[in-house]
Amino acid sequence: MRKKDALSHKWKFARFGGVTQVMLTEGDDIANLRELDQKLWTVLAMPIKGIFFNEKTAELLDSDKDGFIRPLEILEAIDWICAQLKDPGLLTEEGDAVPLDAIKNEKLSLSAHWLLQQINKGSATEITLEDIYTQKKIFDENILSKKTEVSADEPDEQKLAKLLRKLILSFAANTTDNETIKQNVIDSFFAQVNDFVAWHTSLFENTLLPLELAETEKALAAFDAVKNKIQDYYLRSKLSEYQPGLSSVLIANAENLQSLATKELTDTNEDISILPIAALSSTRELPLQRGINPVWKNKMRTFYSDAVKPLLGDKEFLTEEEFNTIASKLSPYREWIAAKPASDVSCLSYQYLTELLSGAHADIIQTFIQNELITETERANLNDLEKLVLFRCYLYTLLNNYISFTNFYEGKGSVFQAGTLYFDSRSAHLCFELNGDARHASLDALSGAFLVYCDLSRQGGHTKKIIALFTNGDSDSIVVGRNGIFYDRDGKDWNATITKITVNPISVRQAFFMPYKKLITMIETQIAKRAADAEEKTAGKLSLTAEKVVTADKQENKDVPLVPKKLDLGTIALIGTAVGGVSALVSGILQVLFGLGYWIPLGLLGILLCISGPSMILAALKLRKRSIGSILEANGWAINAQTRINIPFGASLTALAELPKNKTLAPIDPFADKKTGRKIALLLFIIALAAAGFCFLYFYKKVNFLRVFTKQNQTIEADEKAGSAKPSPE
Repeated sequence: MRKKDALSHKWKFARFGGVTQVMLTEGDDIANLRELDQKLWTVLAMPIKGIFFNEKTAELLDSDKDGFIRPLEILEAIDWICAQLKDPGLLTEEGDAVPLDAIKNEKLSLSAHWLLQQINKGSATEITLEDIYTQKKIFDENILSKKTEVSADEPDEQKLAKLLRKLILSFAANTTDNETIKQNVIDSFFAQVNDFVAWHTSLFENTLLPLELAETEKALAAFDAVKNKIQDYYLRSKLSEYQPGLSSVLIANAENLQSLATKELTDTNEDISILPIAALSSTRELPLQRGINPVWKNKMRTFYSDAVKPLLGDKEFLTEEEFNTIASKLSPYREWIAAKPASDVSCLSYQYLTELLSGAHADIIQTFIQNELITETERANLNDLEKLVLFRCYLYTLLNNYISFTNFYEGKGSVFQAGTLYFDSRSAHLCFELNGDARHASLDALSGAFLVYCDLSRQGGHTKKIIALFTNGDSDSIVVGRNGIFYDRDGKDWNATITKITVNPISVRQAFFMPYKKLITMIETQIAKRAADAEEKTAGKLSLTAEKVVTADKQENKDVPLVPKKLDLGTIALIGTAVGGVSALVSGILQVLFGLGYWIPLGLLGILLCISGPSMILAALKLRKRSIGSILEANGWAINAQTRINIPFGASLTALAELPKNKTLAPIDPFADKKTGRKIALLLFIIALAAAGFCFLYFYKKVNFLRVFTKQNQTIEADEKAGSAKPSPE
């Protein structure tokens, strides 16, 4: 799809929880994303670790491998995917496959068809990650390597395949042109074959063998096994002849062998091995069968049977000249072996090499190289196919967690949400996994949310830490040390233990009851304190009484006059004043309240607002400022926009326990407080009935009790005055 001009493209925005963000709903929005001002992006950097997103896709997006996904990398990924697909709108659709007819890149399209043919799915119309990983497994099992080991037991055909693969890999490192690689492989291979065959043929053409090939090989091996030791013998003999006094040093006399008396001797003993191969002789002739050093006896026997006898005939002794004759006869063969070409084709049999030179297998070699080159090309294209399918499956999800937080505000689960914490009859869906960054200590508090830090543990010694945001309910029972259960994004359960709490308002509802709870708590505290003091005094009196009873027989009876308690008039006056003040206050409030007439309900509401209003207003102000930005920043994100959690949205992030709609509830609680519920219901009914009667009399009958009462009083007073004005009958 061709990108539109930035001015002609109409961007769509939406408000989520009071936050305005761009909406990416069409392929055209994605294709033109490069033109969207980055100041409108929600995120400017996202770590690839600690997010709940496809790991392979995150690594592909992090092109510079610095551990973060940045805007330019997002834009490069979008440019690449738009160049591969006919319509980038495919990214916005649900699904995990790429239709073959949706691929715009011809090379990738051919690779996709080839891959499906290889895995016997030639009739398929789309390609999936499963298809790619199936083919990748096949490639991995047949991967080319310069270190491929060739076994001597393998057939020549298998050896040839390994050699050709090795050459292909070597030449493919320098060029990507298949025809060039193919020609270079053929030229190099047959050059090696020609050199090796020519070398091998020269052995028979130049009569270099004193014996048959196999016998010559055995003779040379036997000669080399004792060559140095025999030369050592002849040199010692010459030194003994040159200086007779050295004989005791050069031969194994009694003194030399004395050190061996206390050792355990074997036919491989090093101390024996270094002794001369035989006793020195004035004739300088080496005995071949008798008087041989035990360690060298077997090698000398092989030397005699494989080299001396075939080349010189039967002999009991070997002179130095005869030894040199054997060496000269074997020298041409030794030189021929030294001239062997250092070539990998040497593992192939000579007969098979000659067949290759005759062209018997030329077509097979050509076809094999061509197929291998295609395979290597498709191996490289496989990575692009994998990238294509991964971006089709996951790129749009990332955009809705990067350009905007659409997934988060729509409740679809964002990449930073670690799972759900179940605790205290609620489930907190907004949980973050801690990465150990020290910035959490300073940045988390800026979120303005009620934060619960938990240590998680699981069977197998796995541990980690999370932060859970509680955005609904109350905090009365949330204390350090309590336990809960945490379900991660994979559905695995973890034991959760609260280790730290950052206190902030949870809801306006909680703030409404906060003053009353504080009053009740204060009263309970005072009552408990008074009760404790009274208990302490009582315990003291009981202790004193017990002490007097125990020591009564030891004390003298003394008449102690009782001191009458004095009544403090000041205290009485103070109590009276306090009671009067409280009565006046209550009377004033009631007088004002009942003077409101039918506005009494509003008056009661006003009293409640006066008490709970300040805490509710303060809580509402704080709740409107709640944000997850600071927590994400501490985890390594770079947040570029407001990520607030207002009151309605916050209520949806923490679910409270509710009975199901199709429930059945037993009508009788065998352990309920006796008649307490009935008494409360009866009291409420009486209050409601009295209120209804008052409203009926006051609003509909227009009866003014105060006027009637006043008129009656005036009539009585008038009658009394009239009676006093009459003259006495006397």
